[in-house]
Amino acid sequence: MKLFNIFKKKIVAGCGHETLKKDKVTAFGASCETKIPIADGKTDYCHRCLEKMAIRCAWCGEVIFIGDPITLYSPKDKDRKMPDYAVPHNKEHNSYVGCFRWNCAETGADRAGFWYPPGKVYRVPTPIEMCMKNMQNGGDGVICVGDLSDRKEAVRGL
Repeated sequence: MKLFNIFKKKIVAGCGHETLKKDKVTAFGASCETKIPIADGKTDYCHRCLEKMAIRCAWCGEVIFIGDPITLYSPKDKDRKMPDYAVPHNKEHNSYVGCFRWNCAETGADRAGFWYPPGKVYRVPTPIEMCMKNMQNGGDGVICVGDLSDRKEAVRGL
């Protein structure tokens, strides 16, 4: 904990723990700074609980923090044994939660959602699904997505 954090106002989260608005979250040897949403002076989870909600990518093993964009891939080989830490998304389609890193996601068009509390997929349309919807509505199938990691942009126009 940084020294100046001692003087910052703490909020009691819905989980019952005190937390700061912005703090470092660490899981599986990786860290990031996370800003929690606050409405009417309240928030649902503290940073320590957010750490416990982090998972590992089914494909590369890197950490996926709350709020990170995710992919939902199925193994090409149906007999492939997935790692114990792999988080299944849809058992019927045999899809698993993966990260959106350059060395893991095949394309930016594969962003299929975000990892959200309490540790689940917040599904949004992939850019390809957005193009298809645009065409169904009489458009030319062309869309522009400025930031694939922005949840608000992912659901704009739905």
